[in-house]
Amino acid sequence: MINIHESFKDFEKLIKLYDLHIIKEKISLFEKKYGKNFSDFEKEVLSKEDFEKWDDYLEWKAYLKSLKDLENLSE
Repeated sequence: MINIHESFKDFEKLIKLYDLHIIKEKISLFEKKYGKNFSDFEKEVLSKEDFEKWDDYLEWKAYLKSLKDLENLSE
């Protein structure tokens, strides 16, 4: 017999894995675009004004926060 509660938990896990994959892929795209990790990019962005980089900085930072939040949920 199918346990709906267990099926729902499995579905939730799949959604989290999918979200983790998407977020990690977005972070990887930024790393490739700028050829550096977030920490180095952040130092560069905060040292001089560049609106395109600032937008990417905010988006990249949000993805990192989302990644951390999702990883904390999995623990």
